[in-house]
Amino acid sequence: MRPSCHFRLTLLLASLAPAVALAASKLPEGPEVLVVADLYDQKSGLTRPTKQRPVHFFVFGGTELSLGDAIAGEPMPRKETVAAAIAAALVSQGFTATQVGGPVPDIAIVFSYGTANLATAEINDTDPSTGETTTSIIGFNSREIAQLVGADRASRRMLMSSEADRINEAARDNRVYIFVAALDVEALRKKQRKLIWRTRMSIDARRRTLPETMKVMLASAAPYFGTNTDLPQFIEDADRRKAEVIIGTPKVVEDEVAKPPPKK
Repeated sequence: MRPSCHFRLTLLLASLAPAVALAASKLPEGPEVLVVADLYDQKSGLTRPTKQRPVHFFVFGGTELSLGDAIAGEPMPRKETVAAAIAAALVSQGFTATQVGGPVPDIAIVFSYGTANLATAEINDTDPSTGETTTSIIGFNSREIAQLVGADRASRRMLMSSEADRINEAARDNRVYIFVAALDVEALRKKQRKLIWRTRMSIDARRRTLPETMKVMLASAAPYFGTNTDLPQFIEDADRRKAEVIIGTPKVVEDEVAKPPPKK
């Protein structure tokens, strides 16, 4: 009787390694993170690293800064802690950290962080002829808040009412934020401030604090480093869990069929 042939399916499992590493570093659950990214110099080659063109960085400096009225009692992380978390987020995207004595940096990272809210004041105006008083509310930092939540660019596009409401609600919230920006080091040597890209991330300050959510915020925004967002991006836990797993092209390999022993 002719022996039957058996086949096995061999998968190229080596390409699963990145997915395994991603699963091992699963982020804890966190808040909805609003991300707005700007790309200013796409031709520089310093936006996103590639195998052919690595991008070396060093953290130049940062500051704690309130946009609007400071929120009393809001805890803030130390500047060194924020700088280390930003560096880790950059490395997760393929950027390479460098120090004194290492490779010459391509970009200098600057950052700011703190609270953000729309600072307003009520102005009463009384008509002397009628005695009627009207009240107006004036915002002193409307432009800064609009840029933080991306309302400035959203106003230039046709949006669904639900999308517009979501952005407007974010602009009214008290928020905590982190700004991360990349400057061209070569331009800095010439005493020029050349901005390559900037990424802004923020969360609703009523639910979480910046120290406890800083890493989740940066992990949510890191894929947008060196890119441009046409509209504000609302990143939730479901978005952070998304991962593309590519296991390669299946290959069919025929098993060796056992040969009968030689006749004596």
